[in-house]
Amino acid sequence: MASKPIPDSVKESILADWRTGEYSQRHIAQRYKVSLGVVNKITKGIEKDTATIVNKLVEAKQELSQLDERTVNAVHEVVDSKFKWLEYLNRSAIKNVQQAMAKECIDQQDFNYRAKTIGVAKEVIEGKNPSVAVQVNNNAELLQNVVHIVKLPDNERS
Repeated sequence: MASKPIPDSVKESILADWRTGEYSQRHIAQRYKVSLGVVNKITKGIEKDTATIVNKLVEAKQELSQLDERTVNAVHEVVDSKFKWLEYLNRSAIKNVQQAMAKECIDQQDFNYRAKTIGVAKEVIEGKNPSVAVQVNNNAELLQNVVHIVKLPDNERS
């Protein structure tokens, strides 16, 4: 006897619950009134990739619970505003890359502009790579030291 098909909405809910890392397959099976085998099949190979987000949101809510209502509202306003700007920047970065890729490259400088546009868009969307930021900071410190040494009169250099 064939089992009845699972609606896509139930499959999506099972996956969403699984990805949080908070529920066992047995718990999910009971929750959605499906067999453990069905849950196992649906979740096979799927990472619990939103568990970190769950933990961060719990931490944020705990911290917010220590604040007064006005401060909490102010925090929410700032977060919403920053989120809107980030979304705008992401859309703009993608649009810039699409325009750069559509433009014909005539010489090496055009390819350099395209590469820079793509690099900036990647930084906007993914964030800056911490190791690159460390390298840039180290190079900036080195440059400041060199400038300082160059500016010293000859009799003051060590």
